[in-house]
Amino acid sequence: MVLIDLINANGTHFSPNSWRVRMALAHKGLAFEVRDIGFMDVPSLHPQGEKVTIPTLVHGERWVTDSFAIVRYLDEAFPNTPRLTGTGSETALLQFFQNWVQTTVHAGLARLIMQDLHRSLLPTDQAYFRESRERIYKMTIEEIQAGREERVAAFHKSLQPMRQSLQAQPFLGGAQPSYADYLAFGGFQWARISSTFAVLNADDVVHTWFERCLDLYGGLGRQDAAAVATR
Repeated sequence: MVLIDLINANGTHFSPNSWRVRMALAHKGLAFEVRDIGFMDVPSLHPQGEKVTIPTLVHGERWVTDSFAIVRYLDEAFPNTPRLTGTGSETALLQFFQNWVQTTVHAGLARLIMQDLHRSLLPTDQAYFRESRERIYKMTIEEIQAGREERVAAFHKSLQPMRQSLQAQPFLGGAQPSYADYLAFGGFQWARISSTFAVLNADDVVHTWFERCLDLYGGLGRQDAAAVATR
């Protein structure tokens, strides 16, 4: 299997959605290779010209794009490994939690690290990233991040649902990590790799949980972070 993933200027994999899949593959004990690309390589990836997004998993002749589709495929293709998505209502709840992560964790983090993220990218990707994000947010990269020191407390407050769960158990999945943990982990790993700004307080149970996730699977989250080795 080959995971197609984005790298920044330091050669570090930073995509939050790709980190979900990396942790999911480790959860299942599956071996994979990584193909490094930049944003500008994405449109020409598929040999037949089909549209793909990052992450994309290539397994033999099968191309699977979108993180949730990938983990569902992994459950189907490798039924004798630990499941990630469950069935029926369990999958629906995971999709709900993914939506919460996207609209609360990712959206909140983006406004704290956007300019730093832009600076960390490959030079060939920076113009595309700036144009696309400024079109979405209707403001400049600099304006998106401005005032983050005053806004970070509101982001901390938005994490209260996670905090309440983690006060009673080590992982969102309970005693052991689950795909819910990987969904949330990806966003914080994105921030950790892309910016030096402290998005969590050291005494926050969410920070303790994140450090615990970094240590999973032989420290997988720490191994692919050359750009943040001193943080």
